[in-house]
Amino acid sequence: MAKKKDTTRQRILDVAELLFSEKGYDGASIDEIAMTAGVNKRMIYYYFDSKKGLLNTLFQNFLRESSSMLMNYVKHGGLGSTPNEEAEESIGNYFAYYEEKRDILKIILMESLKEKEGETPLFSLVDFSSVLDESEIAYYKTQSGMSEEEMHQMLVTEFFTGVMPLLAYVVFKDKWCDHFHVTKKELERFYNRAMEMTHMAYHRMQNEG
Repeated sequence: MAKKKDTTRQRILDVAELLFSEKGYDGASIDEIAMTAGVNKRMIYYYFDSKKGLLNTLFQNFLRESSSMLMNYVKHGGLGSTPNEEAEESIGNYFAYYEEKRDILKIILMESLKEKEGETPLFSLVDFSSVLDESEIAYYKTQSGMSEEEMHQMLVTEFFTGVMPLLAYVVFKDKWCDHFHVTKKELERFYNRAMEMTHMAYHRMQNEG
């Protein structure tokens, strides 16, 4: 019985992820999610309390997985000058996960662009305080060896030259290829070269300094 409940819950999440990305959070109704998932809408309220609770679960699941991959990167020497094989694998998994969760990224982007008070979901892509416990955060700070000033600089650099370009690449790459008549392989090569000249140049400078 527990397995069946888990399957129903996951099916609701999968459908909500798809409909939210296609129609936006406001455009997708609980009724439509229930109908597409083949469940009674009372099941959605049972698992998630509300439509907002459903959205927050999608965000938290994504952030938990992505932050775990980044913590593995740190734990295997990713912040050092010579990351080992495990660190390279962790960051590779992180990029692949962004590709896999393209629909979630669309939702995060759309919700963050709304003019409203409260949390900006995009900032959670570099601020993991909501999904990491205090010991993990303390470990990260210890491993980085950064001052408060350096930490803020790192967050700004990671967000504006690392995370945001990656998000834009994942979300818009198909439209870019259609508009500029390039293949996905060509775009990937151009993107990687651009990141080498910008974001990775920052990391090289940090390691040399």
